[in-house]
Amino acid sequence: MAKAPAAKRRKKTAHTKASHPHGGVNKAQAIRDAAKKLGKKVRPKDIIAALAADGITVSSPQVSSTLKAAGYRRTRRTGRTAATGSHGHSKATEVSLEHLLAAKALATKLGSVEAAKKAIDVLTKLA
Repeated sequence: MAKAPAAKRRKKTAHTKASHPHGGVNKAQAIRDAAKKLGKKVRPKDIIAALAADGITVSSPQVSSTLKAAGYRRTRRTGRTAATGSHGHSKATEVSLEHLLAAKALATKLGSVEAAKKAIDVLTKLA
């Protein structure tokens, strides 16, 4: 059995990574250049407008991904909701037994939970 001929390999071209085969600059490099010119806090909208003036059309997702790859866009950090206590409970929602008993006493004094809520709402407006 004869071996099949090896597939022809493509010749490596002489143009650099930043150059376009037709003599211009590729879009990714144009985006990076525009971002460098506009500064660190640049938005895709600004880059699209700047490149449109030069006759280069790019999409917003293309600009965003190129900027992120170039280090211009940070990834969003996950926000922290509230400070956590030593047991992992959130201090903002932590209610002790003493607080519950005091709230029950207030509701009993005022006649109902609804009356206690109204009183607390008025108190927050005054504070």
